Amino acid sequence: MRHSFSTEGFGVRFRPVRLEDAAFIVWLRHLDRVRGKLGDSAADLAGQECWLNEYFDRPGDCYFIIETARGNPVGTFGVYDVVGGAAECGRYIIRPGVKAAVPASVLGADMMFGPMGLREVRATAVAGNQTILSIDRKLGFRETRVEHAGRNIAGQPVDIIHLVLTPDYWQKSRPRILALARRAEGLIERWDQAQTGPPEWERTLEAVK
Repeated sequence: MRHSFSTEGFGVRFRPVRLEDAAFIVWLRHLDRVRGKLGDSAADLAGQECWLNEYFDRPGDCYFIIETARGNPVGTFGVYDVVGGAAECGRYIIRPGVKAAVPASVLGADMMFGPMGLREVRATAVAGNQTILSIDRKLGFRETRVEHAGRNIAGQPVDIIHLVLTPDYWQKSRPRILALARRAEGLIERWDQAQTGPPEWERTLEAVK
C-alpha cells in the first residue's frame, strides 16, 4: 500500500518502501543470519520488484525501510492485515554491524500505537529466532500459543510462536527499553559516519541466486 506514515528518533527513521529499495531487501533477506528465520523471500531483484509492485496496490499493508539520518538503510519493518484497529507486524530485519534493533523497535511501537491508531498488534516468530523473541518480550509482547510445524521455510517445517501487544503493555515496558534506545543512538551515528563507498548489497547482490 502506498502510505505516508513515517517517524524518526534515536539515530534512525522509518520511511515508506520504494521500488528502488528492492536490491537492499534482497540482500538483507538472504543474509546467512536471516535464512530460515523468516518466510521465504524473492530469489532475485526481478522477483522482489514484482512483489513490491503488487504490494503498492495491496490495502492494509504498510512496509517501511529503516534508515539512518544520512539515508543509509539498516533494516525493514512491516505492519499488515490492518483491520478494525488490529494488525500484524513483521518483516523486521536489522542488518548486522549496526545497533539499530532496539531504537527501531521503540519507534515502531510508538508509531503503531500513536499515528497509526492501533489497539492490538499481533506478531509471529520462528521458535528458533531468539533475537526477535528477546526484543518482543522487552517490548511487552505476550506469547499466546505455539503452532507446531506452523510454517514451511526453505522446505522445512518450523514451529511458530504467536504473540500479542496492546498499548497498556507497551506503556509499561517503554521506560525500561527507552534507556537502551538512547544509548544506542551514539553508536548508530558513528556507524553512519563510517560508511563510505558503494553499498554492500550492490557489491554482493550477484551472489544471491
